[in-house]
Amino acid sequence: MLSLYNEKPISISINSKNKIKVEFCNIKMNLNPCQFRIFHNYLSGVSKNLNGSKSQVELLLVREELRVIISLSEFLQLCNAVQSVMAEKFGSRSPIVN
Repeated sequence: MLSLYNEKPISISINSKNKIKVEFCNIKMNLNPCQFRIFHNYLSGVSKNLNGSKSQVELLLVREELRVIISLSEFLQLCNAVQSVMAEKFGSRSPIVN
């Protein structure tokens, strides 16, 4: 398994089957590259709707409509991690607005 990003509390790695494993806040996701891109786009959309008064962010993860509330700090770390991997692995330069 190749580590793409590993800074507590977020870990992103890729395995030999080209699945991207994302771990954050006790959540583990195994995504295909296209699903990872969709996750990146979802985080971009959520980050555009943030305002300065929020201290937590609610994420809706598709599987069984799992709703997760994480701190703003954790959300920003997750956005930066996903953006970093998108740039490194897929050559994406579109920034996530923080």
